[in-house]
Amino acid sequence: MKNITALLFALILFVACNSGEQHPSAKYEEKKASLEDMERDSPLKFLKITGSHRGNLLNQTVVEGEITNKATLVSYKGIQVQISFLDKDNAVIEKQKETLDETVKPGSTTDFKIKTSHVKGANSVTLSIIAAAVDK
Repeated sequence: MKNITALLFALILFVACNSGEQHPSAKYEEKKASLEDMERDSPLKFLKITGSHRGNLLNQTVVEGEITNKATLVSYKGIQVQISFLDKDNAVIEKQKETLDETVKPGSTTDFKIKTSHVKGANSVTLSIIAAAVDK
């Protein structure tokens, strides 16, 4: 009887020690791959842009801002920004597209500055991201 009890105790101890090892499960790896696929397929869902504009002495509009990457696994590069120039009634006067060369890593924010020619009658500027490439 003592041998059976000792054997059961040793078996329980062995199983308990082995269960403490932490190996990623197949489901975790599947979820991670699924999240990465989603981040690769839909960069606009994970990128946020904010910014402001001002004029300079060379009669240019200077747009400064930052792009935040809310993805957890994927970096983005070649981010295409659309600048919309609005009049005092918020009607679009002109749109310009610029491509930023910076890479924005997961969970980080990158600053940018764009200088463009002054648009006559522009009272305000809005920014939006229209495309981005995945950095491999």
